[in-house]
Amino acid sequence: MKRLVLFAALVFGAAALAGAMHSYLSHSGTDATVAFHSNGARKSSIVYVEGLKQGPSSQWYASGQLECEGGYVDGMRSGEWRFWNEQGELDLERSGTYADGRKVAPFLE
Repeated sequence: MKRLVLFAALVFGAAALAGAMHSYLSHSGTDATVAFHSNGARKSSIVYVEGLKQGPSSQWYASGQLECEGGYVDGMRSGEWRFWNEQGELDLERSGTYADGRKVAPFLE
């Protein structure tokens, strides 16, 4: 898992420095993507393993405000997910613990 996170961090950092609108890197069945809004602000960072979302993922609004962050297991949301509105306020209805892609418990601070 450490290697996967390090791989993702390197790819995402390189793509941001390059100013790409979309960056894609593949290595040994692991693919990392970083997308950017038209204004250059980061839009998303996602890692895929054998075609399925796997590991940490984040998305941002065009303003640069974080929209959501959490993790995937076998292509489905899993574990703690947090969602924010464009003003940076935590969205408690969507935030919480996920299993098999579905929310199973509310967010607990």
